[in-house]
Amino acid sequence: MSQYRKGYIFERKTNSHVQEILSKYKELKLYAVESRGSKGAADIVFGLYNKKNKKRIWFGIQCKRGYVSTAEKKRDVSSALKKFGMIMFYSTPAKEKKTKIEFFPDFLKWVDAWVKD
Repeated sequence: MSQYRKGYIFERKTNSHVQEILSKYKELKLYAVESRGSKGAADIVFGLYNKKNKKRIWFGIQCKRGYVSTAEKKRDVSSALKKFGMIMFYSTPAKEKKTKIEFFPDFLKWVDAWVKD
């Protein structure tokens, strides 16, 4: 299987996982855009709309199957905010269990705070 195909499968898995997380919030509507093979800041961009408080937001997710240092993740997340005004997260396979997905920074905590704000 090619590296491109493996990356594509991981992006699809990440998209499904994020949509599964967001589906638990009944007040949210969402829109996802996947950009295959992109060289941009994010592989997947999500738009959220909170029906209760009428707030909207966009955020991006950069999917990486290999190792990315915490320092590099911090630089990229900060750069996406400065250059594009985009909140960005990294998704990587969990170290101990490759079938699980980890997010940097903490995606669950961020979504929960945004919905309740």
